Amino acid sequence: MLIDFAPGAGRFQRPILVVQLLITAAVLAWIPHNATKLAIMLLVWAISFGRVTRAELMLTVITNVIFITMDIATLRQGAFRFTAPNLLGLPYYEFLMWGYYVLNAIRFLGAKPPRAGSITLAATLVALFALPFSLIEDYDLIFLASAFVLAIGIGFFHERRDIAFIGYMIAIGAVFEYAGVRSGQWIYEGPTVGGVPPWFLTMWGGVGLFIHRLWLPLLRWLDRWCKADCIDS
Repeated sequence: MLIDFAPGAGRFQRPILVVQLLITAAVLAWIPHNATKLAIMLLVWAISFGRVTRAELMLTVITNVIFITMDIATLRQGAFRFTAPNLLGLPYYEFLMWGYYVLNAIRFLGAKPPRAGSITLAATLVALFALPFSLIEDYDLIFLASAFVLAIGIGFFHERRDIAFIGYMIAIGAVFEYAGVRSGQWIYEGPTVGGVPPWFLTMWGGVGLFIHRLWLPLLRWLDRWCKADCIDS
């Protein structure tokens, strides 16, 4: 079995994941000290995710490595900054956050990979999509460039689940971006709407599309490679 939804089985699965997100956002915003935030988040995730497969764990590690690299590149561009960094310009919790977002989205929407579509094309679009956030400083250009690539991606990939992943990740992004900015965890250095730049919509939406198009096929491959062994989270 690809994913075990132990504590969130049946009709309670999605409400538990929504509550998990809200508690995590509250911890981010209101709990002092980054190490304490991370410890409480890990406890909340362990309780609410239940058992995690080895494939899921590997996928979150891969995700975190990729997004830590992108975070550092974006920080060097001066697009934003954390107010209380611990290591490499990042707070402790940030080293695990993107893996968490991805796993929550997969648990909420399901791990079934897309029916059809070129993985090579999706990987090419991911590479293009990442460039504006690491190379461009102007917020308007970041938004326009990322929106252009995302529009191309939707033109190629527009199954119902593509749109579901895009929408869900934008919703997650709105919760965490505003929770982080309003509580002073990080600051954007350009034009914003309520403290958050408009390009958060395209960034989080793009991540959602590529979770469906790349991460779910990768999860399926990892699951087969691991022979569906599960470990306690």
